[in-house]
Amino acid sequence: MEELTSRKQLSSGADRSSEPESDSCSPTIRVVVVGPPGLLRTALAAVLAATPGFELAGESDPGRHLADGVITGRPHVVLVDLDAIDDPAALTAQLHARLPECAVVVLTSRRTARVLRRALGARVRGIIAKDVPPQELLDQLRLVAEGQRAIDPVIALAALDAAVNPLNEREREVTAAAARGLSTKEIAGQLHLAPGTVRNHLSVVLRKTGARNRWEAVQRAQDAGWI
Repeated sequence: MEELTSRKQLSSGADRSSEPESDSCSPTIRVVVVGPPGLLRTALAAVLAATPGFELAGESDPGRHLADGVITGRPHVVLVDLDAIDDPAALTAQLHARLPECAVVVLTSRRTARVLRRALGARVRGIIAKDVPPQELLDQLRLVAEGQRAIDPVIALAALDAAVNPLNEREREVTAAAARGLSTKEIAGQLHLAPGTVRNHLSVVLRKTGARNRWEAVQRAQDAGWI
């Protein structure tokens, strides 16, 4: 009986030693969500609050000045709705000035090269599409908290596809002026060109972008990061 008991104890100890270690020792990732009040922010807050290993450190409306409560929350990651931010560079500059070790991750509904360029220009560490499943979002946040980058693959491919700009310098100038809502005559005056020359440039831009009109050409050029 004693031998049997000893074997059971040894077996029990071996079973416990073979069990995977708990993640309870892993550091909790504190996350602040920045975005307009609404369904998205509420859903993100709920997911973070309910997921082991994460802590909802605060919420804030978008803007140049974050609430003091967000800063004092000492987040590891700030998750920002990029579509609701007018000046992401100013926002990230404020965050990095007060929280140098904090990583900024942006959520976007647009998978374009322009979004990638805008986000990287703001020194963010992650760019994630809004339609990813919750588990994928959490996995990406873990990577960022570990010091890695998280870039949506579709956005990255869009940037690669748009890497070669088909517009020459003058065509970019004309398209950029059209993007500001200037008429053909106004573009001609600003760039010191004849109106007919401006129309010729716009025709070439339409052909190169495959657009049906100048407004569509402007949108495609902006999305591709060509202007």
